[in-house]
Amino acid sequence: MRDIPLSVYRDWPTPDYQSPPTRGNALLIVNIIFLALVTLSIVIRLWSRFKVKYQSGMDDVMIILAYVFTIGMTAVVLLANRNYGWNRHLWDVPVHMIEEANRIAFVAKIMFTFASSFTRLSLIFLYYRLIRDTNLRWYSWALHCSLAFNIMIIISFVLLVVFTCMYVFARSKPSNGNDH
Repeated sequence: MRDIPLSVYRDWPTPDYQSPPTRGNALLIVNIIFLALVTLSIVIRLWSRFKVKYQSGMDDVMIILAYVFTIGMTAVVLLANRNYGWNRHLWDVPVHMIEEANRIAFVAKIMFTFASSFTRLSLIFLYYRLIRDTNLRWYSWALHCSLAFNIMIIISFVLLVVFTCMYVFARSKPSNGNDH
């Protein structure tokens, strides 16, 4: 996270910690609607795979994992919105809440990375299943490359989040004078 320049701080309005303007319940309503739609589509998908086709595959496993991480991310974001000031302007967030809000942001980033990655992996495994009985070697190689690329994305994004947070935390610690 970048440090906010002093010139920007000076232009901020006076903080209102008691009753700041918020965005209301819009985030909660949108998340409930879309989570219900996602749940419905996954239930229909799994019902058709288990009850109609009597088979499942890695694409189903990946979409279930994506769904679990999506629920986790939604819960974390709604918690942060309600309890850690994510629904108000930065100048209306008390200083003592910022460290916890950053920890919640760390968890939300990890959850988002896994939710989006497992969704992509589900699509890749679906394509594997669709071309299983064909003789399209070039398409298989394209899927292999895509799978490897997505695994590298997962690893690099998780490492990026973890090490960025470690760097920011190390930078924010007070110096003891032995940094030379």
